[in-house]
Amino acid sequence: MKIRFLSAVLSILIVTGISYADDAAYQKHIAYGISAIEINNYKDAVDEFREALKGRPDDRAATLYLGIAQSRSMDKEAGSTLKKSLALNPENPRTTLELGIFYFNQSAFSEAEDYFNNTIKLAPKTEFSEMAEKYLRVIKQGSAEKRWALNISLGGQYDSNVPIIADNMRLPEDVSHKSDWRAILYLNGRYTLSSSKTFESSAGYSLYQSLHSRLSDFNITQHLVDLKGVYSITPSVKLSGIYSFEYVYLGGDDYDYAHAFSPSLTLSQGKGVSTVIDYRYRYSHFMNSDLYTTNSFRTGSNNLIGITQNFPVGNSIAVKVGYAYDNDSTEKDYWDYSGNKVFLGLRFSMPYRTLLDLYGEYYRTDYDGADPFSDKKRNDTSRTFSASLTKGFSDRYSVTLGQFYTKNSSNIDVYDYTRAITSLFLNVRF
Repeated sequence: MKIRFLSAVLSILIVTGISYADDAAYQKHIAYGISAIEINNYKDAVDEFREALKGRPDDRAATLYLGIAQSRSMDKEAGSTLKKSLALNPENPRTTLELGIFYFNQSAFSEAEDYFNNTIKLAPKTEFSEMAEKYLRVIKQGSAEKRWALNISLGGQYDSNVPIIADNMRLPEDVSHKSDWRAILYLNGRYTLSSSKTFESSAGYSLYQSLHSRLSDFNITQHLVDLKGVYSITPSVKLSGIYSFEYVYLGGDDYDYAHAFSPSLTLSQGKGVSTVIDYRYRYSHFMNSDLYTTNSFRTGSNNLIGITQNFPVGNSIAVKVGYAYDNDSTEKDYWDYSGNKVFLGLRFSMPYRTLLDLYGEYYRTDYDGADPFSDKKRNDTSRTFSASLTKGFSDRYSVTLGQFYTKNSSNIDVYDYTRAITSLFLNVRF
């Protein structure tokens, strides 16, 4: 009798242990799959949700997420997966919304309209119905999905060392205040030129404008236009390239213009892990001004190559760490340099639509020629730290509070400086 009792207890413990292990594996696959969707890695997301379904073939959550991942990757199997999800849970508005989006992307507008209307009936006055109504308006207008995006940031900054700009030169003698407040307008627009399963192209324009309270000679106006293309060689290998042209005014005077070409290769290893290899060629032409009478000496080219590793830690932390080497070749050898940079970035996804970004870098630059101020070669070490907290109020509106600090140490005292910038911005997306 004791043997039978112990055998029964042992069986229960074994079954319970297996059950807990299965549940842990299921939760892990669901979590990894959702993280992959968030970074647009749909191939890995599909794999994770399929693994979750192996032990639970009729699981509602895994079936729905699998259909979403397939839909985002333009997989035609998404329709049947989402319909299975609807059969498992006919009252779920997320499923009807996703079916509507799937058929909308297939240009099957009649079917899409039916599912969007069902979403509104199932969940009126919710985020699901609001999204469905947006798609219905697009269908009614007879146009395709929005091809443009516009981001606007408007705010202010306090800068402890305004005249220290990109050239790190000494302050002009007629500047009596080093620190100042400024208003900032940053506008960034992008238009999708073409989009398919393997290739996307787009054009962008951005405007940066600063207006200082006292140091108006250091107001910056920057115009930047670019063309971007992304080619998916395989679902886990992407090749992209950006050409950009930039023109900058300082205090209303011409400061510089630059052409840049930046190809990059992205290798996805799964579960939110990716490696990005970057190269950038940039040619900059600097113009002289009353403040910077020898600015043109820095005209020349810069070559940069870098590698960045991205990986998640749990479900709420994203990490990036990398290294970059760049070389500057100018008209005067005392502006020529070689630079080595290492950096670390952390992003924390917190409750209530809140993001915390932390960043730090160490940058060493060694100049080739003897500096005219000291007759010796210049060596600089720059340490930079930044933190920003973004609170989203909706998909369109957010507020960002930021703090930036950098300290540059040089073997030539005139190039030593520190700089701190405190920022507050209102961000709007269209």
